[in-house]
Amino acid sequence: MAEKYVLGYSSGTVSEPVLWKLIKDFNIQVNILKASISPGLEGSLLVELHAEQEPGDLEKALAWLDSIGVSCVSVAKRLSWNEEKCADCGACTGICFSSVLTLDRETWKLQVDKDKCVACGNCVKACPFGCFTLDFGE
Repeated sequence: MAEKYVLGYSSGTVSEPVLWKLIKDFNIQVNILKASISPGLEGSLLVELHAEQEPGDLEKALAWLDSIGVSCVSVAKRLSWNEEKCADCGACTGICFSSVLTLDRETWKLQVDKDKCVACGNCVKACPFGCFTLDFGE
């Protein structure tokens, strides 16, 4: 199963062939979902990482990223939802194309599956109560 991460690049690592090394040296499949990187500047990259070969390949790759100064945080940790503030109105569910946000048809309570998040930010814009925040690293 692919896991989504936000990779944070510093000015010293933004020009390095990081994704190429993940593929070549760690047998990691990389799917780029969103990028905000400029040469010589800091940046963020939203990726899905998947290791098919050996158990532990992903953990080794994540440790390598840390060792070269590229931060790696799960997308699930980047999306915040204030459940107490939420009125379960469903305004966010119609705009969420990745099915992170759904209304339970029995209880009419909002369900949030952060593992499906692609950090598009649509929920932040759609919520009339400001229940969502998304830190993509900007």
